[in-house]
Amino acid sequence: MRRPAQFFGLVLLTLLVLVPPAWAVDIVTEEFSVSSRQSGLDLYLRNKHRDSSVEPRSDRTVLFLHGASYPAHTAFDLPIEGRSWMDWLAARGYDVYSLDLRGYGRSGRPPEMSQPAEANRPVVDSAQAVDDVTRAVDFIQSRRGVSKVVLIGWSWGATVAGLYATQVPDRVERLVLYAPQWLREGPAPTEADIARVPAWRQVDPRDARDIWLKSVPADRRDSVLPKAVFLEWMKATLASDPAPSAPGTVRAPNGVVLDTMRYWASGKPRWNPERLSVPALVIQGEWDAEAPPAMGMALFNHLTRSPFKRYVMVGGTTHAALFETNRVQLYTAIQQFIEEPVR
Repeated sequence: MRRPAQFFGLVLLTLLVLVPPAWAVDIVTEEFSVSSRQSGLDLYLRNKHRDSSVEPRSDRTVLFLHGASYPAHTAFDLPIEGRSWMDWLAARGYDVYSLDLRGYGRSGRPPEMSQPAEANRPVVDSAQAVDDVTRAVDFIQSRRGVSKVVLIGWSWGATVAGLYATQVPDRVERLVLYAPQWLREGPAPTEADIARVPAWRQVDPRDARDIWLKSVPADRRDSVLPKAVFLEWMKATLASDPAPSAPGTVRAPNGVVLDTMRYWASGKPRWNPERLSVPALVIQGEWDAEAPPAMGMALFNHLTRSPFKRYVMVGGTTHAALFETNRVQLYTAIQQFIEEPVR
């Protein structure tokens, strides 16, 4: 049997190409180290695209931003049934990036994170995260020659993306706010509470599944987030911290905790969605216990200047919809929003 001529060309790309699923044979993975504004700390940026002949387009250039506890590359590039969310977009012609903010994953960690947590004030807040996004976007624009990028922020990443988009709207094509933070009910923290927040915290990824599935009926949990998928995510996430404070944990900066206490838990938004002037999507899971649908709808109602806005609830999913059985509904809704013309 004669083999297609392109087979032989693909063999030459073995070191760069993801081989397993047939549809993904032309997906190329590249990794970059980008300087942060903090001396000696570099940022880990991962890229996936179909092949070496990328057509630079702002509306097809995507940057993923992660949440408060875990890095981007173990979330957005976690293979599930042979493909990650980054693979899924890259196969559709997107130039896709994920950024580990400083203090997370494969990015450099502030020196305070190698010291006792109580010895220093919280590190890596939302403002510093925006600085990291700025560096990543600068790099992508310089590399590809695009003027804008599509930002997809998950949880705290949505806050960081929103802050960035209101500060430099001319560099954002569209904004996706996935499971975003908003104002929280309950008593506001005291100044004494705020003063006790340490520089960083120790996080056990094993706890994440119970947190994510908190609002899911007990008889649906295994079908919503299969244990095998969760264990693969947990394995990759534990491997992302080169010097954990204890076995089975990862370190996470506490700047986001301080921001939450000073803003969201104190009745003050960390960013001003009324200032947003780019197309925006708010998308959430039906059973999200961390950022419930009411939060997303409240935020959506503040997007008064966005020229094109949409709210989507994905049924049968939680805060971690990107890993779950219904994840393709999340992927598809976001792709549709990115590609739909503004009328």
